[in-house]
Amino acid sequence: MEFMRCGSGRPLFLLHGFCSSSAIWRDLALALSDTRDVIAPDWPGFGRDAQAPALQGLRAYARALLALADQLGIGAFDVLGHSFSGFVVQQMLCDAPTRVHRAVLYGAGARVEPAARFESIETTLARMRDEGPDATARRVLPTWFRSGENHPAYADCLEDSQSMSPHGGASMMEAVQGVDFTPALAAVRTPALVILGELERSHPLASALALRSALSRASLCVLPDCGHAAHLERPALFLAAVRGFLNGE
Repeated sequence: MEFMRCGSGRPLFLLHGFCSSSAIWRDLALALSDTRDVIAPDWPGFGRDAQAPALQGLRAYARALLALADQLGIGAFDVLGHSFSGFVVQQMLCDAPTRVHRAVLYGAGARVEPAARFESIETTLARMRDEGPDATARRVLPTWFRSGENHPAYADCLEDSQSMSPHGGASMMEAVQGVDFTPALAAVRTPALVILGELERSHPLASALALRSALSRASLCVLPDCGHAAHLERPALFLAAVRGFLNGE
């Protein structure tokens, strides 16, 4: 996988989700690089890896991240997974718990709640197949921000989303259909932070509360007046919360 890397210290992987790439982490990665070796990969079908064959299933994503860590000579690491990648992190917590030191689950849930999400996974997948990735991104990305398309970061996110290939986007949607980590998370002992914006529409507060409750060593942080792109809407608060958690504070 292609990746961006900066800083030095304990390794931290930043994992992007649907309609984005490693570019979404540019400012956060730089901010954390003073004390962390920050690695932000592009999933196959996204960003600089847009032409690569898409991965199939959450275990394939988890194995790909672990293989990248092996390639870089990294044993245990911290990881932050946004949205879809929150499921990838949960897969790793279940399958390879000794590899993950601390986990941040951002804008994530243990499962997709069809009645709570702004639209069902099936609808997103069907419309993406009919309309294409560009139209999908233009419809989905405004839901990430309190002010929709008017937020200053929206244009950059839209430009970033243009790298999403049809097979890459579809692979993510298909990978999470019917997934529910709730029973498996009871055995997880890794410290975790569940963080989201107050106005989250993909995995709203009820989903975040359920995820926190399913984990034995988890805390919850809700950032005010922001949505699915909380790290772009409330960057200082997001950075403080994540840095404090990663430092064991």
